[in-house]
Amino acid sequence: MKINNRIKAAALLFSLVVAGASAAVTPVAGDIYVSAPPLLVKISANGTQSIIPTTIVTPSGLVFDHAGNVYIADSATNSVVKITPNGIQTTIASGLANPKDLALDSSGNLYVANSGTNSVLKITRKGIKTTFASGLNGPAGLAFDALGNLFVSSKGSNAIFKISLNGTKSTFVKAGLNAPGGIAFDATGNLLVADTGSDAILKVDRDGNVSAEISSGLNSPADVSVDALGHLIVADIGSNSILTISPNGTITPIATGLTDPKFLAMAPGLHQLLNISTRAFVETGNHVLIGGFIIRGTPDADLGETTVLVRAIGPSLNSSDVPDPLLNPVLELHDSSGAIIATNDNWMETQKRQIQQTGLAPSDHRESAIKATLPDGNYTAIVRGANDTIGVALVEVYKLR
Repeated sequence: MKINNRIKAAALLFSLVVAGASAAVTPVAGDIYVSAPPLLVKISANGTQSIIPTTIVTPSGLVFDHAGNVYIADSATNSVVKITPNGIQTTIASGLANPKDLALDSSGNLYVANSGTNSVLKITRKGIKTTFASGLNGPAGLAFDALGNLFVSSKGSNAIFKISLNGTKSTFVKAGLNAPGGIAFDATGNLLVADTGSDAILKVDRDGNVSAEISSGLNSPADVSVDALGHLIVADIGSNSILTISPNGTITPIATGLTDPKFLAMAPGLHQLLNISTRAFVETGNHVLIGGFIIRGTPDADLGETTVLVRAIGPSLNSSDVPDPLLNPVLELHDSSGAIIATNDNWMETQKRQIQQTGLAPSDHRESAIKATLPDGNYTAIVRGANDTIGVALVEVYKLR
């Protein structure tokens, strides 16, 4: 098969859309559920509050699956309860020890920050319970990155730990935190931390560097989430409220008068695809890594142009315990006809300043990146190895604001 035909096929197979800029939208992309003991509270996108009837005594961590089921940890009964969209409640795990935050992996396994045993437990879809990680000190928040690594905030250690796919535990952040609580990843792969003791939301980049994302206007933030439109959602204990923080930093309370709001989760709702990625083993000839994406305007916006950043990642996959990374990826961006729009080998050699300004510059100079403003259409990113080298690579497409 000719490489040009492979490009067209890949774009059709992926059938992924990077949405163009849209008109004004609701402040929050979906409903928010909040643990406010003894209540589980639902806050709609317009700020309307309602109480979800449950048998839970002291709700703590909660998480939604893609089907709209919500899982809630009950720290009083040391159990986890599942509530379906039509309100059916089932206890899916018991015998825990002061469970805190919850997280789901891509296979539907549930993870519990079991603070009473300083461990993280894994509960399979069949209900089998095992210890996934131990030796933690007050595990509080859980979050998975795009590669499937689990990150755990530790209030007792003022640290964040990373647990790789093979179960290896390492310290990701060991300084600059003060009673870290809930954690969440944003669309660009930064880890956001509700740093309760410093009254701030901190940002941790892929290399573990800590900086202040929001350092004023908060009062003991306990948990943080990110909606599909890039807003931060914060459970703020000191003000007994839920706050939204827009991408430009504007803080707006959407719910007040809550009791001890420590955990929150976004229900499945309005979604906007902000980035896509795929990983594969890159060989030579036609056996390259091909990622297709489609740009379309949203229904309430004119068709036009969208600015994206396309990256080819290889060497830095070492930090995620990926074997045999491609040491020098070369990136090509093609249009729907197969014509090359742009190429890049080492990202610092072209568009260095523009790429740095996005905050998404690759961490290794050998990796590749292309920033481009593209009209609506089908596109393909191809990753090869320089000098016919082979290895595992990741291709990513980010929609830039």
